[in-house]
Amino acid sequence: MDLNDLKYIEEKLGRKPNDVEIGMFENLWSEHCAYRSSKALLRMFAKTIKEDNKNIVVGPGDDAAIVRVDGDLCIALAMESHNHPSYIDPYNGAATGVGGIVRDILSMGAQPIALLDPLRFGDINGKEKDKVRWLIEGVVKGIGDYGNRIGVPTVGGECEFDSSFDYNNLVNVVCIGLVKENEIITGKAREPGLSLILVGSTGRDGIGGASFASKDLTSESEEDRPSVQIGDAFTEKCLIDAVLEACKTGKVKAMKDLGAAGITSACSEMCYGGGVGAELYLENVILREEGMTPYEIMVSESQERMLLAVKPGAEEEIIKIFEKYELPASVIGKTTDTKRIVAKYKGEVVVDLPLDLLCEAPLLHREEKEDLKEKKDDKEKIKMPEDLNEVLLKLLESPNICSKEWIYQQYDHEVQIRTVVKPGKDAAVLRLVEAYPKGIALTADCNSTYCKLNPYVGAVNAVAESVRNLATVGAKPIAMLDNLNFGNPERPERYWQLKECVKGLADAAEFFDIPVVGGNVSLYNETIIDDKDYPINPTPAIAVVGIVEDVEKVPGVFNKIKEGDVLIITNETKDEMGGSEYYKVIHNTEEGIVPRVDLEKEKEIYNSVVKLINKGIVNEAVDCSRGGLAVAIAKLCINNNIGAELDLSEYNKNNLREDILLFSETSGRIILAVDERHVEEVLKETKGYVIGKVKGNKLTIKLDGKELINLEVEKLAKAYKEAFPRFMGYFIDSNKRNI
Repeated sequence: MDLNDLKYIEEKLGRKPNDVEIGMFENLWSEHCAYRSSKALLRMFAKTIKEDNKNIVVGPGDDAAIVRVDGDLCIALAMESHNHPSYIDPYNGAATGVGGIVRDILSMGAQPIALLDPLRFGDINGKEKDKVRWLIEGVVKGIGDYGNRIGVPTVGGECEFDSSFDYNNLVNVVCIGLVKENEIITGKAREPGLSLILVGSTGRDGIGGASFASKDLTSESEEDRPSVQIGDAFTEKCLIDAVLEACKTGKVKAMKDLGAAGITSACSEMCYGGGVGAELYLENVILREEGMTPYEIMVSESQERMLLAVKPGAEEEIIKIFEKYELPASVIGKTTDTKRIVAKYKGEVVVDLPLDLLCEAPLLHREEKEDLKEKKDDKEKIKMPEDLNEVLLKLLESPNICSKEWIYQQYDHEVQIRTVVKPGKDAAVLRLVEAYPKGIALTADCNSTYCKLNPYVGAVNAVAESVRNLATVGAKPIAMLDNLNFGNPERPERYWQLKECVKGLADAAEFFDIPVVGGNVSLYNETIIDDKDYPINPTPAIAVVGIVEDVEKVPGVFNKIKEGDVLIITNETKDEMGGSEYYKVIHNTEEGIVPRVDLEKEKEIYNSVVKLINKGIVNEAVDCSRGGLAVAIAKLCINNNIGAELDLSEYNKNNLREDILLFSETSGRIILAVDERHVEEVLKETKGYVIGKVKGNKLTIKLDGKELINLEVEKLAKAYKEAFPRFMGYFIDSNKRNI
C-alpha cells in the first residue's frame, strides 16, 4: 500500500491498522473502487441530469441506475469493465464480467433482459496476431457461454481493432433489466437492526482483484492469474431466480452484488450509503476452502454472491428460498447505528473502522499536459487510387468494418423472445412486454482513433453516433452510460486525454438532452515491456438507451426495402479524413481532421428521422460512419440482398475528390430508403439529398458521368461476410459454413 496513504490512515485512526484492515483499505482505496483520479472529472456529468427529469428514479451512485420508460415500468441499466482479467485469462475474465454486471442489475430487484458487449482487441493482422486471436476466441466464448447459460440475450455491441490494444484488450459489458417502480430495491441499508444474509460460498479466487485492476500490466502479469475470478453460470441462473423470488416477499430492504473487494465493498458501501454501520461474524461465512483467514474472507472476490439486508425475523423465510435453489446462505451480521464496520472472527475483533474513512479515499490531483495529435493531411502524399472498386472491397474486408457475425452467432440473442432487431444492425431493439408496441433500443459506440487524435472531438462524435444509430430504428435517447478506458493517469498526457473525453461526453450528452446515469472508469490499461510503455488509445465507450414508440414501425420489421425505393442522405459530406478507415487501411496513415459534429444541425436531423420512422414511411435507415458513404450503401445492399444505383453529381456540392466523397466519415449522415410517394415529405423534413434508387443486383455509383463503383452485391457480401472468419483462421466453404 502507498506509504502516504498508510500514514494518512494511521493519523485518522490514531493507531496502526492491522493486516486485515490494510487489505480492506488497499482494495477500497484502489483506483478501481474509489475513482481517486477521476471522481472530480465525473462531476461534469451532473449537468446532464436536469432537475425536471422525473423519469430518473435512481441516478448515479448505486449498483445500477433506474429509468422510467412507461407508467410504473422501469429499466435498470449498468455498464462495467473486466479488462485486466480478460487479458490474463480471457475466458474466465469475460465470463465473470458478464456475471458481475448481471448481478448489478439483479441487486436493484430487476430481471436482466439484455446484454451488450463493446470489445477492443489488438491488430488482428499484426505482430501479436496469434495472441490477439487467442484473446478473441476466449473472450467471445466466455461471454457466449455465460450469457447463454443464464438465459440473458447478448443483443448488440461493437468490436474495434487497433495495435494499441495488443497488450490490453478491453471487455466492457452492459446489462439492462426490467423492474416495476414499486419493486425497486437499492443498495443502501437505511435502518439499524437489519440482518445481513450472504448468499453463495466464499473461496480464495479473485483475492486482490480490485488492486490488480488498478495498476499497469507488465510482462510478469501472468503471475496475477489468481486475481481472476472463476464463474459458474448455472449457479448464477439459480441466483437470479432465487433473488427475484426473495424480493417478492417484501422483506428485503437493501441488496448488493459482491464484486470488487467482496464482502468489504458490499457491506461497507451498503451501510455507508444508508447512514448505518455493520457488525459481522466471519465464522458464519460459508466457505468452500478450508483454513481461510479473516483477510481472505473479507476481500475474496468469489463469484455468484449477493449480500441482502432483510427485516429481523425474516431470516429463515429468506434463507429457505435460497436453499430451495441449492444456494448456500447464512446470516453473517447485522446493521448497527455506529457508522462503523466491525468484523469479529470467533469472538475476536479483527476489523473496527469508521465507514467514512474506509469509503472516502482522498482524491488524487493529477497533472495534465495537452497531447493533441490531430494535424492536417497532405493530399499530395495521399494519391488517388486507380481502382475504387478494389478500395471498397478492401474496406469491407477490414477488421473494423467487416461483419462480426462470427462473434454474435455464438450468442443466443433471442432467448426471452424480446429481440425485434438482432445484432448486425446499427442498434438492437427489444420489445418490453409481449403484444405491446413500445420497446427500447440499445447501442454502444466509440471510435478510439478519433479520441487519440482529438479526445474532446472524438468523445462528442461517440455521442452523436449513438444518437444517430438510435435514430435509424426510430428511437429517442433517454439515458447514457459511459465506460472510460484509459492508460496510466499518473502520466500527464493520459490524464489530459481522460479530462478532455469526459468534457466531450458531458457537453454532447447535455446538448442532446441525454442524462448520464452511470458508468465505470478503467484506468491503467497500459503495459510496460522492456521499459517501454504501451498505452491503449483513449476509449470512452458509451451505451445509450432509447425508447421506440412502436416496434412495428422500425425499418425492416414491418416496412421492407424494395425495388424502386428512393435513397436519401441527410447531410453533406466534407473533407474530414482524420482517423478514417480509408486512410488507415488504404494509405496507412491517421492524419487529417477528425469529423466535427454540428450539434444543432444533427439534433434536427435525428429528430426528423425518428419522426419519419414513427410515421411508418421509412423502409430502411443506415448510419454512415466507418468507411463513409460507400461502405454504408454497400452494407444496405448486403443486408437486404438488393442492388442500388447512385449518382452523386448534384450531391457533391463541396467538389470533393472522388475517394474523399466516397469514404469520408462526416458526421450527421443517415441513408434512408423511402417509397417514391414519400420523397418530397422526407426531403422537406430532413433537408436531405436524393442520391439514387434501389435497383437490380449491383451497386453502381457515378459522379459527373464517370462510374466510380460497379460491383455485384454477391461480391460485396462475400468480402464483407467472409473476412472475419478468415482472420480467425477459419476456412469458408461454398455453403458459407465455418470449418
